[in-house]
Order: sequence, then structure tokens, then C-alpha cells
Amino acid sequence: MNDLCLADAACVDAAIDEALARSVLYHALALGLRPPGEGTAGSPGSPTVGSAIREAAMFLDARGSSGEALAPAVEMFCGRAASPADRLLTHARLFGHSRGLVCPFETEYGAEGVFRQPQELADIAGSYLAFGLEPLEGGDERVDHVACECEFMDFLARKQAFALGSLDTSEDQEEAKGRLATVQGAARGFLRDHLGRFGRAFASRLIQEDKDGFHGALGAVLFRFLTQECRRLGLSPGPASLELRPPVPDDTPMACGRPDDELIQIQRRPRP
Repeated sequence: MNDLCLADAACVDAAIDEALARSVLYHALALGLRPPGEGTAGSPGSPTVGSAIREAAMFLDARGSSGEALAPAVEMFCGRAASPADRLLTHARLFGHSRGLVCPFETEYGAEGVFRQPQELADIAGSYLAFGLEPLEGGDERVDHVACECEFMDFLARKQAFALGSLDTSEDQEEAKGRLATVQGAARGFLRDHLGRFGRAFASRLIQEDKDGFHGALGAVLFRFLTQECRRLGLSPGPASLELRPPVPDDTPMACGRPDDELIQIQRRPRP
């Protein structure tokens, strides 16, 4: 947003609504890409969440985002409700057994040498840490898991909405604009270097391996959403296909999370 638009209250309000709509979608994606919890509240297949993501998709489509419309993919996803038990079985089939039929880990994609993986994992963790976030203590989910990356983008979208809302209340306008620019830059950089780089390839594999199921429909939403997000920010969408790196034996945990894990897998660092 330029300074002229920031001076327009209606423009700022629309930008806040857009950031919150993106947050809703990233949140639903993160939720759907993890094993279902014991309860049904907040399930991505619930009527409440379905209504929220429909509204968010229609809002973003109306804002003129580039790429294919989100609403048809979201509607298809909402029509493929699955019980927690069925979702859990399919989740294990798709993502279980090392890298699974559909690998959810960013650093397993691409032709770069395997020795770059620790550096890439450190870069992802550093992006989280820059905003006071770190992996949940005792959790078994890797920082490059697609759900964790969607959750981080959800966090940045909500933080952007907050930064936009504080423009009217902050005594130091330049500082407020600086905070907004920092969040926007972080979201653009993370999408360019991480989630947008491999996310569409992951989504394509998910669609292929679960064509008529809940996860396949979720993959279609992810594919279209990432296409819109990249083009909105002037980025080239990542490829629809990426080869996996050759597997090498190591001691890195490969689990995708436990069914009873809490949604929030990254958390603020405790203050010293």
C-alpha cells in the first residue's frame, strides 16, 4: 500500500479485511493439513469454518486477485466433509511412513544438495524467531512442514491487520508504517523463498493422490490460493511439479504430528 492509500480510511479498512480473509484461509489450510484432533470444534469441515472460508474466498475473488477464482475450489472442499476417523486414516496413508505418498516437508523438494537442508531449516526457523516464535517444546513437527508454514503466514496476515489498524491510533506514524512494512516484507519474503516455492508442487501431489477426497480438495484450495498470493505480491508462482531429493538416512523426526496435538505448533519465546 502506498502512502496515499494509507491516508484513505476506506482503503485501510479494505486492506484490513483482506488481511483477515487471507488469515482465515491460511488457518483453515494449516488445520486441514494436520491430523484431526479429538474434538470437532474448529474442524476445517465444520459448518462454521466452511462459512468463514467461503466468505473469505469470495471477498478475495472480488478484490480482483490474479489467477483462478478461489470460490469454486473452496465450495468443492466444503462439499467433501469427512469424519475425524476417516481423515485420520487418509492422513496416515498420505503422509505416514517416512516422507509418505505426499511429502509435506519443504526441504525435501528440489534438486539442491542434501547438505543445504540444515541451512534451509535454520533459515525457516529464523523467520519464525524474528517474530518471537519457536517450535512448541516437546512437539514432533518439523519447522518446514507445510502446515507449520501456513500457520506462520496466518500469523503474519493477522499481524498485518493489526498493524494497519494501529495506523490511526499510533502517535508515531513513521514507526507505525515501519512496523507494517516489516510484516509485509516478511510475508513476501517467506512466500517467495519457502511456502510459495514448493507449496504448489505439494498441492499437486495431494490432488493426485486423493482425487475425490477431503485432502485432495484441500490441495486444490492451497494450489489456487498460493497462485493468487504470489501474483498479488508480484512473485512468480512456484512450479506445479518438483522432484523430491534422494532420501538419505538420518535421525531427523519425520512425523507429521499426533492426533491430539494442539493447533498452535509455534509459540512465542518466553521472555528472559
